[in-house]
Amino acid sequence: MINFFRRIRKKLADDNKPLKYMRYAIGEILLVVVGILIALQVNNWNEYRQERRSELNFLSRIREDLMVDNAYFKRRIDDANQFIASSDEFLNSLFDKQHSIADADAMMELFREFDSSEMMTTQNSTISEMLYAGKLELITNPELKSLLLDYYRKSEEAAKHIAEFNAYTVDVLNIMVDKAPNIYIMEAYLEIDLAFEEEFGYLNDPSSGEFKAITYTAGLYGTKHGVFLGYFKELEVLSEELIKRLEQLE
Repeated sequence: MINFFRRIRKKLADDNKPLKYMRYAIGEILLVVVGILIALQVNNWNEYRQERRSELNFLSRIREDLMVDNAYFKRRIDDANQFIASSDEFLNSLFDKQHSIADADAMMELFREFDSSEMMTTQNSTISEMLYAGKLELITNPELKSLLLDYYRKSEEAAKHIAEFNAYTVDVLNIMVDKAPNIYIMEAYLEIDLAFEEEFGYLNDPSSGEFKAITYTAGLYGTKHGVFLGYFKELEVLSEELIKRLEQLE
């Protein structure tokens, strides 16, 4: 294309011999400038296309991470609801009179259904890679970028609070076991001919230290799972909304 314009310019310049060389020189300069500008434009366009491909690739991976998170939060919501229900049922049973070791063991089976201290884990490898490599600016939609950062910030805060709450409840559980060391090995007593009141009479005495420790621990675990449930519900909704937004980009 440049050679074509050069031939036209040369012919025009030849028509006026005194200005021939001046026109030729100016034309050469203009052609070089135009060529440089075209090359820069092509280069910029190629870079833009490459960046958009990278952006879509990262966003696709983030969507996959969010889909894993969303399924995870749904499962944790179901678990938390079950833990809360078991905690309530246990506390109600605890204040009923226990007549035998078998009765008490059945009641403690409920306790073992909610004494979970599972940590929270999310899929953040893609966003971490972008942050580490300075690639976050590839996301051209400022609103989407803000929503993603807000989601991962809330996820990180929730995971931290869950870890702290779990550590505290485990400490309280250990104190309970210290006060009532036979509470977690109740099954072993089923095969031994021992009087219930001698070993587990405290389960029918709300004023005893053991009973108070068990009541406080069970209530604390129920409260903990209620707090966790709030985190999981919020993050489940946020991840769902982000998935829908990202699907619109594909």
